[in-house]
Amino acid sequence: MKEDDIMADDNTFNTVTMAEIYAKQGLYDKAAEIYNKLLEHDPDRNDLIEALSALEKMRVEANKDLKKRLVPLFSEWLDLMLCNNRMKLLERLKDARKPLNII
Repeated sequence: MKEDDIMADDNTFNTVTMAEIYAKQGLYDKAAEIYNKLLEHDPDRNDLIEALSALEKMRVEANKDLKKRLVPLFSEWLDLMLCNNRMKLLERLKDARKPLNII
């Protein structure tokens, strides 16, 4: 199977170009799925094997970047949640100290 050959599966066109587009969009699982399907039909294609290997490296790097971004975001979220809980507690204390206006 050559790059221009198209493999239709469930109304999806699986080509190297489509896999490259998915990879550029960060949709690594979809790209890998296409490369694997293409390799099933043509297991001797070194270009597909190399592309799949490169894709795995991109996925690992993306996960590293994600972890670097998630830790500070989670920390900030946690601080905001604690601050919100303190604000609610202060509001309840404030409401509890209000005098009752009984006429």
